[in-house]
Amino acid sequence: MKGLLEGIRVIDSTTVVAMPTAMHIMGDMGAQVIKVETHTQTRGEGGTFANNIPPDNEYWNKDGNFHALNRSKLGITLNLQDPDGVNTFKELAALSDVVAENNRAGTMERLGLGYDDLKRIKPDIIYISNTGFGQTGPWRRYAGIGRMFELTCGLSQFTGYEHESPRRVGRFFFDPHVGWTAVFAIMAALHYRNETGKGQWIDLSMYQTGASTMGDVILDFAANKRNGGLRSNRHDSIAPHNVYPCRGDDNWIAIAIENDIEWNALCQAMDNPNWAHNDKFSDAFSRWRNQDELDRNIAAWTGEYDHVELMDQLQAVGIPAGAVLNGKETLTNPHLKARQFYEAVTHPPESGMGTRLYHGRPWKMSDAEAHIRRPAPTVGEHNDYVLGQIMGKEEDEILELHEIGVIGQEPTNPRPANQPVSLDRQLDEGSIKEYDSDYQSQLGITDHE
Repeated sequence: MKGLLEGIRVIDSTTVVAMPTAMHIMGDMGAQVIKVETHTQTRGEGGTFANNIPPDNEYWNKDGNFHALNRSKLGITLNLQDPDGVNTFKELAALSDVVAENNRAGTMERLGLGYDDLKRIKPDIIYISNTGFGQTGPWRRYAGIGRMFELTCGLSQFTGYEHESPRRVGRFFFDPHVGWTAVFAIMAALHYRNETGKGQWIDLSMYQTGASTMGDVILDFAANKRNGGLRSNRHDSIAPHNVYPCRGDDNWIAIAIENDIEWNALCQAMDNPNWAHNDKFSDAFSRWRNQDELDRNIAAWTGEYDHVELMDQLQAVGIPAGAVLNGKETLTNPHLKARQFYEAVTHPPESGMGTRLYHGRPWKMSDAEAHIRRPAPTVGEHNDYVLGQIMGKEEDEILELHEIGVIGQEPTNPRPANQPVSLDRQLDEGSIKEYDSDYQSQLGITDHE
């Protein structure tokens, strides 16, 4: 089987999380994705560089986030502050199908690398710009990062516990959504180009991606003038709908009952306790009105069970229930293992990184191949290949670009790496709960080959 996107060449001039996610998905599906970065500073995706990397040789090539977000890509360096770097970018764009960038609105235009500039070189180019708020509108020049969109789109109005302030959902909750949306938009544009021969500019707004997930609460306000609020883990109309403690330290299960059939099944699973037949719980509305007492009763029952075993037991009788898994349980989850969700990637021996696991894609196809094609590139790893084999430059031309600083294979102005805080110290200070010293063997990976 071949990758769906074999024969498609993509320039990935993006950073942080959202768009690098889109680009590695396209690389996994067979596109030739060329990561264009600068060697005038130390790389680092996701804002965590230098916090977890020992200051050893070529530490800039060992950022875990960079490797997770830039697998399946080739990598070159171009100094876009130099006219020769800009011209080289244009030459590569003339040989490509897609250009992706996520700078603040107007940045690429000032460099002479905006859509109109590249369209003159490659009329059918597909050019995607991901910004915080889009290329038009009064907020078009506002900067934006993934975490802030939980707030600006309204999600945080509903995420938190009663009598507390709102809580963010995670580190980069909307970034993967934006990445998946970008893949959809690019694929649609490729299809349109196949039908018409025309390329186009895709103006992708992270803010609008976030707001698009809030349709039900927006409609509720428009129709009913209800503005909503913090709801903890509860639902605004059905009960029981919550997470409940299970046996052990900080183990939980989520249970969500939608109708009387599921409620009766839950009662049977609990051996039909007397309290379940109280009029307070006789119908959906009564259960919702009395959910404080309902939750206490259910919690007393779930507390006697292992969270995973109880999930299996409830699912077997048609009850929507899911164990709340921690990081270790997710990494070692037998279901994800059976679906081969985590893929092992062996890094070159000289990197000292050995074999590592990376998450795959949340879908499978019966007749198309998608997998991690290669580890993330080191700084400028494929300069010679891309400039020579793909772009046709002579060896002396490539050498000159290196000598004048347009390309490079290590940062010219590296940020210092910090010595990571030891796990034992983190354990003592309470920033982590526990760690497995044999995690490599548990995951089937090694530090060195």
